[in-house]
Amino acid sequence: MMEPLELLFVLFAIWICVYLIFQRLSLKKDNLEVNPLYIMFRTTKLNNFLKKTAQSKPRLWRGFSNIGIIVGCIEIVLAIYFLTLNLYRFLYIPQEASAMVPLLPGITVSLGWFPYILIAIAPAVTIHELSHGIIAFLEKIPVKSSGIVVAPITFGGFVEPDDKVFDKASLVSKLRIISVGSLSNMIVGLLAMLLTFALFMPNSGVLIMDVQTEGPASNAGIQPWDVIVSVNGSKTSSVSEFIFFMTNVEPETLLVIETSNGIRNIVTTSSVENASRGIIGVRGLIDYYAMRVGEINTQLSYQVHMVLNWMSMIMINLAIFNMIPLFPLDGENFIYAILKVKMKKRIKETRIIINLIFLTFIALNFLFSFATYGISPI
Repeated sequence: MMEPLELLFVLFAIWICVYLIFQRLSLKKDNLEVNPLYIMFRTTKLNNFLKKTAQSKPRLWRGFSNIGIIVGCIEIVLAIYFLTLNLYRFLYIPQEASAMVPLLPGITVSLGWFPYILIAIAPAVTIHELSHGIIAFLEKIPVKSSGIVVAPITFGGFVEPDDKVFDKASLVSKLRIISVGSLSNMIVGLLAMLLTFALFMPNSGVLIMDVQTEGPASNAGIQPWDVIVSVNGSKTSSVSEFIFFMTNVEPETLLVIETSNGIRNIVTTSSVENASRGIIGVRGLIDYYAMRVGEINTQLSYQVHMVLNWMSMIMINLAIFNMIPLFPLDGENFIYAILKVKMKKRIKETRIIINLIFLTFIALNFLFSFATYGISPI
């Protein structure tokens, strides 16, 4: 099985080949748009799917979208509460503040995590957009186009409702269409979280990602993707437990280590940084979560857990973040739709002020995060 960075390289290589083939064939059609950054396919079949889906269970979808309005209001409040509280903590209780940074590959997010984020973003965007399209058809608002966008390392669906018809729709119809995307993300994120809890046990050991060449662990037969279960009969359910155990271990100490591939007898050697401390020569340690249904392969279990874990985090955070009243997010459209009905004058000025306020809140959270925690990828 490929490492994340190897997978990323392969995806980029495939993209270059696909793009060059499209360019070579000189494919120019109304429903196909080829660019260096993306390839967009437009199709009426997806429109038909959205329309049939909306018509199949209209009462169910209307009830779902009504819940979306309520949840959307809650998500807006949560987003405002978090931004304000986190800013307050940075100013007065910095040790309790949470880092809030944009997802920048190699800068704020390690490249090793990035493939999992991309895998999570693709269904998140697709589910979000398709939900908008289904409710648009339900509310008798035409969808000008829909289709699939394929980028170098991800993909997603899109829908483009008719803006002129949307502007003339009732407030409730607008709020249903706007809020349903975030509701869909929230539900899928919670389902991914529940599936993670259902499939995987709590901390089950320490996963080894790298082994020092000719080190004690390597010489004893331990390899990358082995899982340390116990040391000298003491369970090591997490990295912190393993590190705590090894803190007082001296060089030339015999350790009986139970791993996912059997028991290994290892004699520690001296640490380069501290000659009085014993090490076994393993690196890149990660908390491991075993599958409840039985282990097939530790690497497969790890990859499935990571995908589900990132999917739940991305989906839930995207659902809340997307409802921040800041252009072009859904939260801003939600608030603006209400302002157009409730206010008769200075709607444009009020909209600009709201955007500036939340742009300032987000910018300050980013700045305080970088100032407090620095720029180091997670």
